[in-house]
Amino acid sequence: MKFPSFQKISLLLFFFEQNRGRAKGTSTLWAVFIFLIFSTLGLSMLHLTQIYIKLSSFKKNSLLLGYTSENGIKQGFTQLFNMFMQNTSPIILSEEKEIELRQDALNMGLKTLQMISGQDLPLLYKEHWKQFNWETLTTFYPEKIQDKNDYFNAIYLANIYSEGKLDNFSPKRASSLEVSIGISVGKIPLPMLPVLLEKKLSLKEKENFLEENNIELLPSSVSSTSTKMNFSEEKILPKEAPEQLNKALKTEIFYPQNLSPAQLRRALGLEEGNDPIPQGVYLIKDDLGLGGLFVQGDVDEMILAIQDSFQIISFLKPEGAWILKFNPYEQKTIFSTPAKIESYDFNPRGIIVVNGEIKSLGGGVVEPTGEITMVSDETPCILQGINLTLISSDKITISSHIIHQGITWQEGVPYAKDSTSQLVIFTTGQDFLDESLKEGKIIIGEDSPQDIKIQASITAAGNGFAIQGKGKTVHISGSLHMSDYSSNNNELKISFDDRFLTDESLLENAPKTTKPVLSILFFKTQEWKDMI
Repeated sequence: MKFPSFQKISLLLFFFEQNRGRAKGTSTLWAVFIFLIFSTLGLSMLHLTQIYIKLSSFKKNSLLLGYTSENGIKQGFTQLFNMFMQNTSPIILSEEKEIELRQDALNMGLKTLQMISGQDLPLLYKEHWKQFNWETLTTFYPEKIQDKNDYFNAIYLANIYSEGKLDNFSPKRASSLEVSIGISVGKIPLPMLPVLLEKKLSLKEKENFLEENNIELLPSSVSSTSTKMNFSEEKILPKEAPEQLNKALKTEIFYPQNLSPAQLRRALGLEEGNDPIPQGVYLIKDDLGLGGLFVQGDVDEMILAIQDSFQIISFLKPEGAWILKFNPYEQKTIFSTPAKIESYDFNPRGIIVVNGEIKSLGGGVVEPTGEITMVSDETPCILQGINLTLISSDKITISSHIIHQGITWQEGVPYAKDSTSQLVIFTTGQDFLDESLKEGKIIIGEDSPQDIKIQASITAAGNGFAIQGKGKTVHISGSLHMSDYSSNNNELKISFDDRFLTDESLLENAPKTTKPVLSILFFKTQEWKDMI
């Protein structure tokens, strides 16, 4: 049976009328539910925003704390650097003061540091700027003491501790920096001083000395002190070489500075008597082995060269030619004189004493004919492992490059990390026999190469150091100590040999200061730490 259409419509209307109340309740529930969701999301977003703002603020303050702590480290380091590097000259000490500092250092004391700083230790520093506050404490600890006969080296560690704080922010931030300070006290070997001028100058003259004389001190990877010029108004460069003479002549029974012809003749193996020493080159020898070389009179030309594993040293004098050849690895020495050739199964001591002038010094080569000639190109002339000390009472003129085997020069900078050789050139300005005054000057000759390279520790105690000619650039790898300086508008570049601070064997026959001094050897940063 089918219902009429109006009946179907009536039933449909009846159904909607019956569910109208329910639909209204469901909509309300949906509306409330949606409201709760969006309210929760909104409140969550607000809460997350507050958290983000707090985190951003904390991050900002944490970053500012880092800057504050870092400022304390930087100011503490600057204070320390200025305190130890403000002096432009070694501090001259009395004998009594040196003994006091030595004893204190051996007892792990800090008197040496206090004398340099002029302040009580440790150092405390506080600073406030706007909302930033930092406090720096610098403490010092002895790390290593090396006691020598005439001097001692002391290495101290300085720990710079900085704590930063912000106003209205309770957390703090701490940082630390470790600095190593090397100090030498006593009659110290001169090669340990990069550059020294023994001359009285005004403060302004000292400040402008490097620039006005076209001198460039190349930076060192070990120490900032290598770029500092040292000045001394007191006489500390030696005019005598007793220690080196004793070693060269193999004698300890007299003072070489009071050497008489009779004593010297005995040491040289000459007949007894008081006659003057004949001009010539003498190789010192006795039953125990070989000593050094003693040269009486001027030398026209002195050439250093390498032949296979032999170190060659040639002396040309008006009386003839002398050639010393020795192989340090095979313990073999050949000494040629105008009269004879001698051979020994020993090595000579690496000390050459010239009682006179060396008119031309430089590197050379051994020709196929056996002739030794000086050359102007960059040929190595000091054998690897050789330690030579050349002492002259009078003037020395350097005419050519003096380069060590195994050393590479790049853009005027030597790389000598693995080198074990060393050369000391020293003029006293005083005759070794009668103590009469001589010129005692070291000169870069006018005819030398325009871009000349010299690897040596140079000490000109007589009339100083000079560069002749025009348009020259002189590169010195080592150190330079002089009583005066004349550039003649030429350029001088000095690269300090860092090995002098670590290899004691290189200082064995070097000249020393005549008075006890206190000098800073190096000042270098070690390690930076940030602590939460």
